Amino acid sequence: MVWSLTQVKRGLQLAWWGSLLAFENRHLHKHTYVKAFWILVAFNSLRNVDTTYLKKHEGEQNLRASYAPALENYQYGHGGTEVYLKEMFQYLKRTWNQIKIALLLYFLSLLPYVGKFVYPAASAYALVNSLGYLPAITVGVFMYIIPGTKPFAMIFLETLYSSRAMMRELLEPYFGRIHFDSNERRKWFREREGILFGFSIGFYPLVRIPLLGMLFYGIAQSATALLLVKTTEPPPPPGLESTYKIDYHYIDSRNKKKQQKNE
Repeated sequence: MVWSLTQVKRGLQLAWWGSLLAFENRHLHKHTYVKAFWILVAFNSLRNVDTTYLKKHEGEQNLRASYAPALENYQYGHGGTEVYLKEMFQYLKRTWNQIKIALLLYFLSLLPYVGKFVYPAASAYALVNSLGYLPAITVGVFMYIIPGTKPFAMIFLETLYSSRAMMRELLEPYFGRIHFDSNERRKWFREREGILFGFSIGFYPLVRIPLLGMLFYGIAQSATALLLVKTTEPPPPPGLESTYKIDYHYIDSRNKKKQQKNE
């Protein structure tokens, strides 16, 4: 039997793209059927986070409001079946846009002279907002100078964009109730992009595992409750949405502890 590194890389590509079909089908399933189960998982997790918080800070004053009851005050979606069909259409539209970008990058990479710069540049661009300029450029340079990285760069980019899509689906129980306009939602994601990237990239490979992927997706959905509590404030009562602060500034927990000790 004769095999080479090229064959191994090709096999990895086929395995990765094949598992992507199951991954996308899992998301399509969420938009095809009612989302009651995933919403139930999300709210049970939020209640557990609230209970743990109250036990941990028992007897203290100035505690934050419980998150789950505050979010439950908002109705999930509007319009019944029409809303689900609209959401499914939006999901298919996002997926089609990702496919178009992937095809465009692939054909650009076949061009002479400039083709070798396509995937390194695209990888650096995709990472700028999450990691910053220096780490993103470093990744792009390494992809350029190391030979034979094109198949892995394709997988890398697909992982980045698919993990972001997964994060969007995990946050649907929140955004299905708290309705932001496009600019507010863009700002919400941008200010939390680093944390969302780290969260989603950690769960994404596990969700892609055949058979066990749905189990890990449920774990990720539960863990999203803690992510929400740590990065957002409980929403105000309905009618006071204009007072809801979406700004977020990350503070290193180690620095926070030092400040508390100094005080």
